[in-house]
Amino acid sequence: MKIKPLLGHLLCLKTQNRTLNIMKATIFLTFFCAFQMFASTGKAQNAVIELPSNSVTIETLFAEIEKQTGDLVVYSNSELNVKSTVTLSKKKAKVSEMLKEVLKDSDLQYEYTNNYIVFSKKANETNAAQQTKKRKVTGTVLDRNGEAIIGASVQEKGTTNGTVTDIDGHFALEVGGGKATLVISYIGYISQNIAIGNKNMISATLQEDTKTLDEVVVVGYGTQKKVNLTGSVASINSEVIENVPAANLSSALSGRLAGVNITQTAGKPGGGSSLSIRADGTWNSTTPLYVIDGVVRDKFAFDGLDASEVESLSVLKDGASAAIYGSRAANGVVLVNTKKGKQGKPTINYTGSIGIEEATKIPDMFNAYEQALYTNEALRNSLVPEGDTQYYAEDELEYYKNHTYDWIDDTWKSPVVTRHSLNVSGGNDRVRYFIGGNYYYETGSFDNLNFKKYSVRSNIEANITKDLKASLSFNTDTRNDHKPYWKWDNDNDNMNNLYNGLLRRGIFAPYIDGKPNGTYLKWHPMEVLNGNSGYNKKRYSNYEINVSLQYDVPFVKGLSLKLAYNKYERHTFIKQFSRPYDLYVFKTTGSHNHIPTNELDYITTRDDGDFLYESYTNNNSYQLNAMATYSRTFGKHDINALFVYEQYEGNTDWISGQRNYFISSAVDQLFAGSSDPKDSTVNGSGSESGRLSYVGRLGYTYDNRYLLEASFRYDGSVNFAPKHRWGFFPSASLAWRISEENFFKNNVRFIDYMKLRGSIGLLGNDAVGGWQWMQRYNLTTGAYFGSLSNGVSASVIPNTEITWEKSLDVDYGFDMQILQNRLSLSAGGFYKHTYDILGSRLASLPSTFGGSMPQENYATIDTKGFEIELSYKDKIGKDFTYNINTNFGYAVNKLINQDEAENIRPYQSQIGYNTDRQMGYIATGIIRTQADLDALPEGYTIFGKKPELGMLNYKDIRGADSDEPDGKIDSNDQEWVIKHTKAPINYGFSVGGAWKGLSVDLFFQGIAGGKRFYDQRTEWEGMEESAYAWRADYWTPENPNAKFPRAGSDNGASKASTFWIQNTSFLRLKNVNITYQLPRQLVSKWGLSQLKFFLMGTNLFLLQDKIKAYDPENSSIRNYPLMRTYSFGVNVSF
Repeated sequence: MKIKPLLGHLLCLKTQNRTLNIMKATIFLTFFCAFQMFASTGKAQNAVIELPSNSVTIETLFAEIEKQTGDLVVYSNSELNVKSTVTLSKKKAKVSEMLKEVLKDSDLQYEYTNNYIVFSKKANETNAAQQTKKRKVTGTVLDRNGEAIIGASVQEKGTTNGTVTDIDGHFALEVGGGKATLVISYIGYISQNIAIGNKNMISATLQEDTKTLDEVVVVGYGTQKKVNLTGSVASINSEVIENVPAANLSSALSGRLAGVNITQTAGKPGGGSSLSIRADGTWNSTTPLYVIDGVVRDKFAFDGLDASEVESLSVLKDGASAAIYGSRAANGVVLVNTKKGKQGKPTINYTGSIGIEEATKIPDMFNAYEQALYTNEALRNSLVPEGDTQYYAEDELEYYKNHTYDWIDDTWKSPVVTRHSLNVSGGNDRVRYFIGGNYYYETGSFDNLNFKKYSVRSNIEANITKDLKASLSFNTDTRNDHKPYWKWDNDNDNMNNLYNGLLRRGIFAPYIDGKPNGTYLKWHPMEVLNGNSGYNKKRYSNYEINVSLQYDVPFVKGLSLKLAYNKYERHTFIKQFSRPYDLYVFKTTGSHNHIPTNELDYITTRDDGDFLYESYTNNNSYQLNAMATYSRTFGKHDINALFVYEQYEGNTDWISGQRNYFISSAVDQLFAGSSDPKDSTVNGSGSESGRLSYVGRLGYTYDNRYLLEASFRYDGSVNFAPKHRWGFFPSASLAWRISEENFFKNNVRFIDYMKLRGSIGLLGNDAVGGWQWMQRYNLTTGAYFGSLSNGVSASVIPNTEITWEKSLDVDYGFDMQILQNRLSLSAGGFYKHTYDILGSRLASLPSTFGGSMPQENYATIDTKGFEIELSYKDKIGKDFTYNINTNFGYAVNKLINQDEAENIRPYQSQIGYNTDRQMGYIATGIIRTQADLDALPEGYTIFGKKPELGMLNYKDIRGADSDEPDGKIDSNDQEWVIKHTKAPINYGFSVGGAWKGLSVDLFFQGIAGGKRFYDQRTEWEGMEESAYAWRADYWTPENPNAKFPRAGSDNGASKASTFWIQNTSFLRLKNVNITYQLPRQLVSKWGLSQLKFFLMGTNLFLLQDKIKAYDPENSSIRNYPLMRTYSFGVNVSF
């Protein structure tokens, strides 16, 4: 709806009852309104517009009138079928002439009223008689949230008598007689007919016409209405995730898209989430392709987007939808369109939130006394003589009953997360613009742990001429990641070694008299967190510019040409400073010297490296697209076509330097290290890549019932030798809107809409490592006449036959709506056959072969599954609306062909099974009593050790050369004990309700069917680290029925077995969003168009949890915990 032409009229209505103190303003506004009405009517009467074709639907004609004149067309769906097609004598003419042709031989008429073209039925004599007795009717028109609908059409049925609602949704109209009926309508809403009767005041609530407002989704190189899709595409409204306080876009999407697997891998500030589509079809790269505003990007760029920047997001899951991206689409495609400027007055929007975080779960640990008892028991099991000083003596045990420490509690900080977004957009029919900035900051649970992200996105689009349009955009984001440097974490975001070390130190005080305690402690996690061991800083800066020109060819109807150029640069700077730190060892007391005193004994230095390392990486690339599109309607025939030329080149340069031995931590620069050349290293590398592609797509629709689409992509990649460089990837899909058939309409009336669809497509994967077709060499040293000399040696033998991995994908399903479009259901299945998978054949080579063989394209994997999406929207009473949405996905794979040794034993073969199985031992239980021990065969061993009480025993399945039990447990007794390590089922569902300005939405996420081995199977005895408390029920002679084997590492339980399998299924309340939007009538007095407050909770609690000891979504009990977030925010527009 065009608000601007109406504004003057509305201001007139609002100023009629002002006092004399604002008389001058009233006179001015009245004059302004009168001028607006006169000018707009004159303009509308004489406006000349041009249509894309002589033959158009009435809906298209009205859209062009509104677009080219700025007037608003008002009509009733019940009186005018805008889907019908009309053929006009001219495609360029005055609006009045076109409308005259449209209404020829009809019972409708139109009238210009204050920038409105209002259609109504012609009055008859009966109506004229009824109008002799006129009376005034007033009322209000609201939407389902109780908000006023501005500019709704209110018309007396069968007459030209009508008006529009004002800024408060009010109207007043004189109608004829008590038998009058009002027709109330507004674009995008279902019209209502209200009989007046004896009422002088009425209130109408309009419902959204969901069938009229077809959802538009992003597809390859364009957009489509969802009803026109012939493939499997999952999409999400950006409004659903815009308030989620997530450091990356992946985390905000968890559980919301059927067939898209997203799990949070770490809770560290800025930590990422894994994202995959359906089941894995290869053991090489399974990363989806990411396309942002038509440009191929990676997951890092995708996660850099703020939800406030996203206009629409779609996931192409089936082969036909994804095949248009050819060589990189085998794992699916994630498409994002960011926000652009729109025609309208300038709008400023701000969203800000601040929140606090807490760990979803922190594992409980043994206290000092419990750990001392555990250590003593482990020493007994290792046959250490009683009385040895390794044991905790009685006086020491008594001491530790009352002296225990919680290092986590001592260091824990309440994390804070804050997010701010500000954008401005607007424009007119010639120029549109958008500029937005975002800021995100999150602290960690410890000092020196935080993540910051800044981003700016801007674009401008201008109509240079009627047919030529240009656009320019510039985007940048900067991310700063700061954490302590700890060598043994291997720079992983899960920080498992550092966090686990902090968690497990509970026996001794971290500091004694302010000095870091090194008594019985080899390293000190608190000193690492405090920054005394150095830091690990990363800064990522990304810059992007897009330029495009679009020309709508005037002499070929429906043809459009577009040229787009993208330039992208990423700068990555890493600085790691590692410094030794001092630990203070204190003298001890107690019978066995296990109690530290505050008397210093000596100082030791913990040295995990004394160096400064810096690296700089520059990635830059460009993408050039030349595109031609064609769209035309010929009666019942709709044709659209696309052809694209795409060129991409990129290169990467990396350089690093390190200098050792620094005198002080105060100067963290390379020059401050040792000047000895032996204490410095420098390294670097460079690489380049390139692709050339030709893309085509042809779509045909007949009578809005039969839809056919075919596409191809012809890709060339430098990853392969010239003779295998090009790959051809075609696809085809079709759909049948069976609900548009007369036999269906007349016999299956309870279904409002139904579409059957099917597709087939060939996809490729070139993410297999480049240049394997060329001979490569390694630098090496060797002896030359008795001295070392530098030289080169041949690397892997080249394979000039390496080519694309290929996937043939078949997809089928249906989409339907019932119960007057309130209930929507989409369901479908898929089968994907991936072949020419690149892998090594070392398994089938003799062990005496000394060369390094290249990889070959030979393996095959099949995947299959199904997905369901269901949504229901309805209303209870006048003001309460609610919605229920759910999605469910199931996907598994099967290995069809893989290289295996000729003499492999049958149980070891993986062929014919899914690739995410895992081998382990079948545990039969703990050897609890002497009777259990005596029942074992003579000479029986468990991993080479004679069985003892309290040990874990296993099923003896086979021997080294036999499939019969051999009386010893060893590697030959392994079986496939875990069917799926990757959960084959993912699902999510949401429940929401709204009453007037208040809305509440709950979203639940779950996965099912996955299992894993517990990774902390050995609890070492000792004084430095405490054991996890969930292992407290361990076997002793006094506790033979314990849940866990005996204490210590010598219990036979360290192997992966069924005893340690954990079910990773979970269902959690992922998000709760409570929003209150203040009434527009109120905020408009403050100069605002919208003011909304919201409360958001994330990762609130688990409804299903099979693990209990730690969060099941976290991959290990040792990892930095996932976070629960509570945030409060505000959204304001003006």
